[in-house]
Order: sequence, then C-alpha cells, then structure tokens
Amino acid sequence: MSDPTPEEVIRLAQQRIAARTPAAPALPDEAPVERPWRWLFAGLFGVLLMALVFWPGAPLEWKLYAVVHGVCAQQHNIILGGAQFPICARNSGIYLSFLLTLAYLYTIGRGRAGGLPPWPLGVALLAFIAIMGVDGFNSLFVDLGQPHLYTPDNFFRTLTGMGLGISIGVMLLLVFNRVLRKDVDESQPVLKSWWELMGILVLNLLVVAAIYGNLGVLYWPLAFSAFFGITGVLYLISLLLTSLLMGYEGRVTHLSQLARPAAVAFFPTLLILGLMAWLRFWLEGQGVML
Repeated sequence: MSDPTPEEVIRLAQQRIAARTPAAPALPDEAPVERPWRWLFAGLFGVLLMALVFWPGAPLEWKLYAVVHGVCAQQHNIILGGAQFPICARNSGIYLSFLLTLAYLYTIGRGRAGGLPPWPLGVALLAFIAIMGVDGFNSLFVDLGQPHLYTPDNFFRTLTGMGLGISIGVMLLLVFNRVLRKDVDESQPVLKSWWELMGILVLNLLVVAAIYGNLGVLYWPLAFSAFFGITGVLYLISLLLTSLLMGYEGRVTHLSQLARPAAVAFFPTLLILGLMAWLRFWLEGQGVML
C-alpha cells in the first residue's frame, strides 16, 4: 500500500476538522419572532421613501443630491433631459452598474453562488478597477492643473466607472454569500463565463446609450437607480456587519431571514449619510471647497 500524497493528507485533515466542527443551525423560515421585523423593515423603508419624495420645501432632485452629498464627489455631473443627476458621472456609472450587476447575477441563478470566477474573468475584473483608477487619476491631474495623459470627459468617466461597478457587484455578492449563507454553493462561481460578463457589459452599454443619447424620459428611473446604488452599497455593508454582530454568520438560507438585521442596518446607514452630508454642507458654508 503506497503512502498517501500530501494533497490526500490535507484533504483528510479538512474532512476530520469539518466533522468535528458543528455547523451553525439554519434559521427557521417562519420564526414568529422574525415576522414583526419583516413588517418593521417594510415600514421603515416605506416611511423613508415617502419622506424623500414628499418632504416639502425642495425639489426632489435636490433632495437626492443632498442625501448623498457627504459620500459622493458631485462634480462633472450628468445632465439628462435638462436635469442634473444627483451624483457625478463616474459615480453614476459605478452605482448604476452595481445595481445592474446584482440584478443580472440573481436573474441567472447566482443568488447562492460562493465560488471565485475563473482566473481569466478575475483578471478582467481587476483590469476594470485599474482602468477606472487610471482615468480617475488622470481627471484629478487635470483638476489640479498637472500634466495628464488625455482630456477627460463625462462619457469616459461613466464608462470606466461602470467597469468598477461590475467588480463591486461581483465582490459584494461573493462576500455576502460566503459569510452569511448556510446553503452557499462554493462550487458555483459568481461569474462563470465570458458570455455572462458580456451580458452585463451589454446592459451597461444600453444605459450609457440612454444617458448620452439624452433620453430625457429615463431621467427619473436612472437618477433613482444611481441614488439607490450608492446608498445601497453603504446599506449592504452595514447589513453585513450588523448581521455578523447579531450572530447570523453561516445561518441564512432565505433573504427574508435577514429582516431583523436589515431593519437595524437602516440606522447606521442613515447616521453615516446624515453626518457626512451635514459636515460637507457645514464646511462649504465656511468657505471650504471640497
């Protein structure tokens, strides 16, 4: 009988460790204690949305702008149908693409996926980040009056931002599933093939065409999507941390089971948005240009 290979020894050790470590119990689907939290989550979201839309004294586009004023550089903004987007061209690209990517991945059945993309796709996602970084620094050098590679414009800011948005969407879904889900499928990559990546890119290009084709009828859907994209990233990070603090790690099989941490996560999200916006408005009132 031959001696086991190092790989077999490691695999056997992992199996023994897994056998000794009790798995975290899954959360019950219809725990009575969770149901009020689902109503509270829905109520909080509804109240916040109604307050945003119907609070008197300011146009809706300014309220969207004010809420994210502390967490977004609001220069080089997109003008669509004669109205200004609440966030800048680059961030519009990032967060519109983030929402599109999440929706696309769930649509193609990656809601439980926990595997890394194949390495060529991983390299492509890293390249998207690098390209946006180059364009961002190039724009910064222009703003500072320093030597730069090329003259930036909003079209390219939006396009390179969308590349980063794809990478953020893939990364956040991967982290969320691997940290919180009990039924995560680590054998299934979050992003599996070039065709799937092409699908995301086509959706992004359609949005770019709508923006720079000046389809004014799409202003509100796209402005709200960009707004909920940037606030959604902050909220998802708050949700992930809140869920960990409340003991949900490796226990979730249905998203509805996260109602309690989802309701609680509204509060740190609102606190960060409110404090950052207040601080920036205050600094601008003191003559500090950011």
